Amino acid sequence: MANLQSLMLLARWVTDTFLGVQIALVVIMAIACIVMIIGILASPPQTGQGNNAITGASESYYTKNRGKSNQGRIRNLIIICASIIAVCAILYFVAYGVYPGA
Repeated sequence: MANLQSLMLLARWVTDTFLGVQIALVVIMAIACIVMIIGILASPPQTGQGNNAITGASESYYTKNRGKSNQGRIRNLIIICASIIAVCAILYFVAYGVYPGA
């Protein structure tokens, strides 16, 4: 009898927790999406990409160290936000598979 009560208590805890986890993951994805959209709009257009393969021109010092410039930071921010969105989406659907909600 005590085992059944503890199982019901566990089931109540799981349902409450997974609902909160799902909401938190959606909020994190929404924030990451907004930051990613702002980052994409703030980044300057990249013209001339891929010309080096055709012309054989070497990369300049600026393009080699792009990660330290503002353009590189924005690019890294976009990559990080996209990764966060992908991980949160996977975790959300795993949590939804465990507990689909009421």
